[in-house]
Amino acid sequence: MQEFKLIEKIKELTKSNNTSNLNIGDDCAVIKNISTEKDVLVTTDILVENIHFSLNYYSFYDIGYKSAQANISDIICKGANPKNAFISLSIPKKINDENILEWYRGFIEACKPYNIEISGGDTTSSNDFFFISVTLIGTIEKNKSILRSNAQINDNVYVLGFVGESDLGLKKLLSGNYDYNDDSVKTHLRPKLFYDKWHDIINKYKINSSIDISDGLLQDTSHIAEESNKTIEIYESSNWNLVNRFFNNKNNNKEILKSILTGGEDYAVIFTTSDDIPEENNLIKIGKVKEYSNVHIRFMDSNNNEIHFDSLGFVHC
Repeated sequence: MQEFKLIEKIKELTKSNNTSNLNIGDDCAVIKNISTEKDVLVTTDILVENIHFSLNYYSFYDIGYKSAQANISDIICKGANPKNAFISLSIPKKINDENILEWYRGFIEACKPYNIEISGGDTTSSNDFFFISVTLIGTIEKNKSILRSNAQINDNVYVLGFVGESDLGLKKLLSGNYDYNDDSVKTHLRPKLFYDKWHDIINKYKINSSIDISDGLLQDTSHIAEESNKTIEIYESSNWNLVNRFFNNKNNNKEILKSILTGGEDYAVIFTTSDDIPEENNLIKIGKVKEYSNVHIRFMDSNNNEIHFDSLGFVHC
């Protein structure tokens, strides 16, 4: 069973035990009944050796840094502030204490801009592979979380961050022909988040829905469309060169565009708004929210023809 079908079955199975506080299937659970002053957001991620990272080209520092960013991205894309992290590691014998301390150095470095505290966790041994589980807790003003489920008809769709570069970097790493100073390689190993710019946008405009890109732009945008019961169109004619340093409007960009649309692990923010926001580096308009019509996501080429992809993004299981 694929991940998203499995999640739907889990949601159905647990429905009677859950209150309206919880948002299974969104980037975070938004829990409203813990505090009278703020909502509490909780996210958790698992990273598995040879599935999410390889020790052949990742340093332990890089793995720790990326482990933090993947969870921080979930919290901040909802408009919230990350606060407390809980870390559980399953460690094989091939990994020594200094490796683990280097992992923590990377994790702590990524957490510094947000003053995140490491508040607990667990360690255990494993037979062969390194397993990482991170739970991150954040807070936000009551009822201010930006969910996937509130996209409105005629909303503009924007993306904030680097898109497609992580996938280009991964392809170079897998080929064995890479330079650690290459922008795409650096983006894959240590993804950049645009927290300050995102909060400026939230404070200035009315944001109706959001999600971060972990599995691919098309796939993650489709989650907004599904949860909002809308159709979202994404346009080839968008200014992709502003969110991907390797995209050149004068050249053949088919492979780069495929990485942008389906690559994943960008941790950029996709969001919808009824406002018109000026484009700039790392911020572009990419589509439009429409009334639901047969499919949740469409990619339209420059001639307004729909283009189909074999896969919209990464499938976990």
